[in-house]
Formats: sequence, C-alpha cells, structure tokens
Amino acid sequence: MKHCVIFAGQSVQETGMCRELWKNKAAREILERLKPSLGADLEHLTTAMPDAELALTLNAQRAIHAHHLGHFFAYQAAHPGLELDGAIGHSMGVAAALVAAGAMSVEDSGVFMRARAQAFSDVCRTFKEPMGLAAMMTDFIGDYVDRINAWPGVSFALHNAIGKGTAGGKLADIEALARKAQDEGWPVKVKVLKVEGPYHTAAFAPCRPALEKVLSSISLAPPKVPVFMGTSGAMETDPKRIAELLAAQPFTLEKHFDAVWAAYDQGCRSFLEVSHKPQPVTWIGDQLQDEDGKLMPGVATLAVTTLDIAA
Repeated sequence: MKHCVIFAGQSVQETGMCRELWKNKAAREILERLKPSLGADLEHLTTAMPDAELALTLNAQRAIHAHHLGHFFAYQAAHPGLELDGAIGHSMGVAAALVAAGAMSVEDSGVFMRARAQAFSDVCRTFKEPMGLAAMMTDFIGDYVDRINAWPGVSFALHNAIGKGTAGGKLADIEALARKAQDEGWPVKVKVLKVEGPYHTAAFAPCRPALEKVLSSISLAPPKVPVFMGTSGAMETDPKRIAELLAAQPFTLEKHFDAVWAAYDQGCRSFLEVSHKPQPVTWIGDQLQDEDGKLMPGVATLAVTTLDIAA
C-alpha cells in the first residue's frame, strides 16, 4: 500500500524527543548529516534540552526538523519497500515533506530550516509584548473565522480540521477573545500553545527577505511525488512555485485542512506519520468526512512511534 506521509508543525517539541533515535543507525546517519547546518548542539537539543528552553523558536524548529527526518529515514530503512503517493507538511513540517518527496536534499533542508528558525526568532525578539498562538476547538471552526478576524489584534492563522483552528496575535488580545467566547457561550475550547509568536500572521512578514535569500542558495527539484502545501492548500509540483510559497509561508494562513483534502482528491487514501508522538495524522478523522460526518471511503491512518520503529 502506498502512503501519503505527514509531518507536524511547531509545538510538538518535547525534551528527549530524539533520545532513542540517536541509537538507531539509519536515524543517526541523517542526524549527523544535519549537524553542520542545524548546529553542533543538535544531539543535546533533541535529547536533553529542558522544555522551557526547547520551546524557543530557534531551538524548537531545528529540533523538530531533525526529529522529522530522523524518524522518516529510520522508518524507511526498516521498510525498504515503502512507497509514497504524496507528502504533506503542516506548517514548518513542509521542509521534511519536500525531502521525503525528493524535492530537497537532507543537507539543503537543514540550511533552509536553520535560516527559517533564525528569521522567526529574530522577529520574535522585536515584539514589545507577549504574542503567540491559541488552538481553538469546536464542532465547525468555519463558523467562527469571521468573528476571530474581527477581534482587534487577532487573526485566524491555521485551519487544521473541521473543528480545529488556531488564532494568533497578542496574548492579551487572545485571552480577551477567549473571555468573550466564554461569556457569550461559544462552544469553543481555547488552549494557548507553547510558541513565541503568532506564526502565519502579518507579524512575520519581515521573515520574507531572509527566506528568499536562503532559497536562492539551495536547490529545489520537481518532487517525485506530489507535495501538498498548506500555504496554497493545494498540490504543488513546480520548484519555482514551491520556493515562492516557502517564502510567503511565515505570514500566510496555513490551510492544512485544504492540503489534506487536496491529497485525498489526488487519490491518497493511507496517511502515515512517524513521530515521537504522532499528531496531525490523528486529525484525519476530523478532516476527511462526508456530509454525514463519517470518514470518507477507503481512508486509513498509520501512526508510528519511535518505539514502533525499534520493535
């Protein structure tokens, strides 16, 4: 069976997330190849760095990218017959998706992600007051997008599933919106995420020049299998177009929900995530639903953990 592989975005970082991976030959080879770009501290970063320090953007994005590629290549080594029919990256996970699809080399992905992490971190340091993201969960998030965008200082930043989305802005404004939702009885749960800034909002437009510069220095090839990008919510196969979307991603609404549906429309039916703790693959049931709220025909998910690889 072919799989559409999925890679998570920021906020999945956790102390020790790659501790077992470093003991895996295939994973360690990839992690060592990433060290020159992601940093000599990569092993400490992914095995022992405390959560509070790991949550910093520069650390989190480097660690998560290493985690993505280490897990994917370890799984691939254990399953030499693995075939893909697509790749999806949720937010920053798109770099790993491009590697899995053969559009970007491991080394170039590290160069890109280091520059991306630094650009995001530089923007975060300019904030005059605390800013961030909050996950919002309800039956149908589309009913609340206009209300979220109408709230001063808050923007709808990521559309993850039928009932899941993320709002970004000043934490004080997000908290005020959460209080209004509670006071007015909105059936919405709000959870502030472990991130430094409101990614995928206008606040991160200053990242663009740095990303355009690094993208001009690395190679992008036509992917061997389709890559479904949240920036467009569509299948992307043209390297020039992919580069443009990567440069715009920091300040553009992440349409992950649309990207998953685009994969389904292109024939993807089995969705695979290999991770310390799989996350976006668990959203498939809240994404690919028919009009009756049932999972679309033929759809299957496979969540593989580090321990599963070892077994």
